[in-house]
Formats: sequence, structure tokens, C-alpha cells
Amino acid sequence: MDKGARVPSFWTKAARIAADLHGKSGDGDGDVIRADLPRPSIRREPPPLPRATVLTDDQLRLRLAEELEYARRMLTAMGDELSSDALVISRHPAEFQTVDIVCQMLGHIAAVIRSSDPPSAVDAIGMKALKARLLRRNVL
Repeated sequence: MDKGARVPSFWTKAARIAADLHGKSGDGDGDVIRADLPRPSIRREPPPLPRATVLTDDQLRLRLAEELEYARRMLTAMGDELSSDALVISRHPAEFQTVDIVCQMLGHIAAVIRSSDPPSAVDAIGMKALKARLLRRNVL
């Protein structure tokens, strides 16, 4: 683009559109949106799901994943109940953090078990330590 050329502002474009809609001639830049022309749809097909999130067909693996999710929910409920007591929280902060970490691990392991592509599901795990243990490589 030429340094001296000005990019039309939003208001200039809006005025051109309005003039075009009312039958008045614009300046003919060609960037006027016409209301009488069919517009392309903005609807797009969603991207395909990553294989790691597609469920397996193995019913036993799905049930095992459900059981792990159930155990995670029970641990979360226990942690919520215990955390209602300020004295317990002040005496056991590390234990509460451990319960939270175990809940996260159970959720990730359940996702790997229910996946149709377990290696991809392991790659999607955000916990570096768990991912390293599952892949048997060092964290550092």
C-alpha cells in the first residue's frame, strides 16, 4: 500500500454502505457490502475431536473410568467436608493439597482409560509428574 494512501475509516465505509442501500452511488472502491447479494453463512463445521477425547468401545474400560471418577468425587466431597473446619485446615494444609493432587490424578487416569487412543490421552495430561511416570521419563 502506498504511504500516502489512507485506509477508509469505519464511518466512511458505513456511509458508503448506507448510500448504496439508498440507491446513491458510492465512490466505487469495491469494498462496499451489498445487502441484496446473498451472504455466505457464518456457520462452520466444528473441528474433529482429538482422538484422545473419543470414547473407547470397550465397556469394561468405560466402567473402570466411571469408578475412578466416582472415587474422585468421593474424595472431593470428603475434602470439602473437612475444609469446613478452620482448625483442621490450619493443622493439615499439606494433606489437603495431597487430596487435591490425588483427585486430579484420578481424573487424568480416568480420561486415559476411557479414551479410544490412550497414548494421545497421556500426551494431553497437564500434570508433568504424572505424565512422566506414565511415559517413564524424567521430569527434568
